[in-house]
Amino acid sequence: MEEALRKSEAHLNEAQRIAHIGSWEYNERTKELTWSDEVYRISGVRKGEFKPTFENVLELIHPEDQSSMIEVRKRVLEGKSDESFVYRIVRPDGEIRHIRRVALVSARENGKVVRRSGTMQDITEQVTADTALRESEQELRAIYDTAAVGIALTGGDGKLLRTNLAFQRMLGRSGEKLKVTPFAEITHADDIEGDLELFHQVLAGTLDGYQLDKRFLDSDGKPVWASMQVTGLKNEQGETEATIATVADITERKHMEEQLRQAQKMEAVGQLTGGVAHDFNNLLAVMLGNLELIRDHVDADSAVSAMINRSVKASERGAALTHRLLAFSRKQTLLPTTIDLNKLALGMTDMLRRTLGETIEIKSSEPDNLWLCHADQSQLENVLLNLAINARDAMPEGGLLTIETANKSLSDEYAAAQAEVEPGDYVMLGVSDTGSGMAKDTLQHIFEPFYTTKELGKGTGLGLSMVYGFAKQSGGNVTIYSEPGDGTTVKLYLPRSVGQNDDAALDRARSDIPSSQGEKILIVEDDADVRTLAVALLSGLGYEIAEAGSGETALGVMKYSAAIDLLLSDVVLPGAMNGPDLAAEVRRQGPTTKIVYMTGYAEQAFDNQNTLDEHTRVLQKPFKKADLATTIRSVLDDGKTRT
Repeated sequence: MEEALRKSEAHLNEAQRIAHIGSWEYNERTKELTWSDEVYRISGVRKGEFKPTFENVLELIHPEDQSSMIEVRKRVLEGKSDESFVYRIVRPDGEIRHIRRVALVSARENGKVVRRSGTMQDITEQVTADTALRESEQELRAIYDTAAVGIALTGGDGKLLRTNLAFQRMLGRSGEKLKVTPFAEITHADDIEGDLELFHQVLAGTLDGYQLDKRFLDSDGKPVWASMQVTGLKNEQGETEATIATVADITERKHMEEQLRQAQKMEAVGQLTGGVAHDFNNLLAVMLGNLELIRDHVDADSAVSAMINRSVKASERGAALTHRLLAFSRKQTLLPTTIDLNKLALGMTDMLRRTLGETIEIKSSEPDNLWLCHADQSQLENVLLNLAINARDAMPEGGLLTIETANKSLSDEYAAAQAEVEPGDYVMLGVSDTGSGMAKDTLQHIFEPFYTTKELGKGTGLGLSMVYGFAKQSGGNVTIYSEPGDGTTVKLYLPRSVGQNDDAALDRARSDIPSSQGEKILIVEDDADVRTLAVALLSGLGYEIAEAGSGETALGVMKYSAAIDLLLSDVVLPGAMNGPDLAAEVRRQGPTTKIVYMTGYAEQAFDNQNTLDEHTRVLQKPFKKADLATTIRSVLDDGKTRT
């Protein structure tokens, strides 16, 4: 029996050593504490060298846990609970170990506890592992919640299981509102089908993951563009039971891409319309000029004269259309001056009232200290008139037209978000109406040429496209805001000028057709019909004429003819020498020679504004006889000489 008992104790000690669990017993009467071998090992003390009394054991316990040990023992002795808690001990060598202690009351007499017994287990490795796991989870949670991109965990049923803060902020929805929400409910209707198809392929195991750009819906129902990278999550059986997605907000990028596409489309259309306008200007110049030449030989009261007059008016309307095309394509010839927008708007108010009619009330806002702007006054007046007419058409029952001006400084951030806009100081001209307004899909095309919201035959679709081209060519910008039923506001931003206001910037009044005073003019034009027309018109006014089809030919003509008084040249010429290049060489040979350019397609010919001085004028094609004669005469009569 003793041998069997020794074997049993040996087996018990071995089992305790393997499990890192020791046993103990405490006699409340004798205050005797009995430990198993494993308890000594766990405590780091030697049997025979350490006497296991309550006081000695208490000294082994970590100072921060001693009060808890005393409180637990007190409750056990009072019969309130069994003892079971975790604490730390400090071994004699200074090593700290984590212990789980369990105690049961094993004997009572007269209701009092006389003996307790229990176990001690070293759980240091488990605590260390749990701590590491907890810290790892905290780190992952911190990364999850502070990640710059959204993260979404979706179950096999398509419902969101968990989302991080970035994803919640992206959609303006809390985590609680997103939890167990089917992702299809927060996806744009046009993107649901494609997303679901890929999602089900991942769940079926035919696809490991996918990348997708799609639109979510925020809390207000507005689309939010996102780029998603979705990966399937497999269980222990290798089955895909969920997906995890990283989600980046690309709304701003999509906005910029759309702006770039729009700018490229407008540029391509501009190239086409500019070329068409150039050719049509030459054709119209020939038609208009010859009609005027014919009219000089026809009785003014005859039926033929009436037909000629109608043809002239039709040609003039065609010229107006080509000028608008050139404005859109940014290839019109601008003569910018320094302008007071307040004065310009005030000066046009009476004309606008007559044009718009009595049912339209005009209100203007003219702030003090408005900056001067830099633009072509004639074109700017056309812009304001176009915008006012568009506003009138949007208010068939009448309404309020508001014209406002303001100083605006565009920041780097604002300019970066707009196509072809530089940061800096601008003067804003705004035109608002209380009309029918426009839907979003209409606004996306509103600046495109020939796009119109008016009925067939009531608009060319070139009004706003001309405004757009003028703004861009002037170094500014134009924006439009509109909602169905809430009217429309168009804002034109023009570069600020630091120069002085030129009140006489554009005085194109025409009187009687002036004639020659014996001057000689060199006409340079590559289009033979236009050149023949100009020769006929000016010869008829008494001018001595020399002509050439290119810049190089013109210089050759000058070598063998008398000095010329004025060069009338097209801007775009064949060969290496364009109009401004030819003018520079002519001026080198004759500093007092006056210059008049004919143009219907200037493009970049006048980038250097120094070529347009007080002895230089620009004549837009197609031109009438009176325009040509008056321009030529005004330049020749300029008494100033070039130094």
